[in-house]
Amino acid sequence: MYAKVENGIVTQTSLSTSGTLSDGRSVSNYNLLPESTLLEEGWLPLELNEPEYNPATQELQLVDYTIEANRVIANYEAVAIVAIPTLDDRVTAVEDVLMDILI
Repeated sequence: MYAKVENGIVTQTSLSTSGTLSDGRSVSNYNLLPESTLLEEGWLPLELNEPEYNPATQELQLVDYTIEANRVIANYEAVAIVAIPTLDDRVTAVEDVLMDILI
C-alpha cells in the first residue's frame, strides 16, 4: 500500500492501474511500477496503525496521517458502532409509549 504526498498532505491512498508520470508520460500498470519510480512520483509506503477493537461493537475510524521521510502512517481509533433503529424497533417503541398513555 502507498500514499501520495503532495505539499506535505496525503492526497491519495490507492494506486490506479493507469496514470501519468510527472514528466507527462502516460503509463499502464501504474500500480506495478517499481518502488523507486513510485518514490520519485511522491508515493510513500503506507502503514496502518490500527488499535485492537471488537468488530461486533466497534469500527475503525481514520484519525490522521503521520508523514515521515520514508513512510506514511495512517492512524485509526476504535469508535462505538451507533446502531440505527430499524422501523420495527421504532414501531415497538411507539406502541410502548401509547400503551403507557392508555393504561
